[in-house]
Amino acid sequence: MKDTRFISPSDVRLYYFGSKDVLASTDEKEDRRKKLERARAMVSVMRTSISIFLKLPTGETLETHSDSFAFKDEFVIIKGGFAIPLGAIVDVDA
Repeated sequence: MKDTRFISPSDVRLYYFGSKDVLASTDEKEDRRKKLERARAMVSVMRTSISIFLKLPTGETLETHSDSFAFKDEFVIIKGGFAIPLGAIVDVDA
């Protein structure tokens, strides 16, 4: 993604993501969920690293990588046990 700043997985805990979902449409949200499912499978089977793109309330986009990944309900848990609200995730690249 253009104008994206990379952060380490441990730095995720330093940011406030807000309570509003960064994606507006139901289709976008469903696509995000499908990408997360695919990424979870790839990490489990192929032991590959994935990129997660996050959007802050300020509009800034961040990218982090993780080779340990799980999600349930409204949170994604990445390497180190750091939780990311599902609504802060713009995209996932596996």
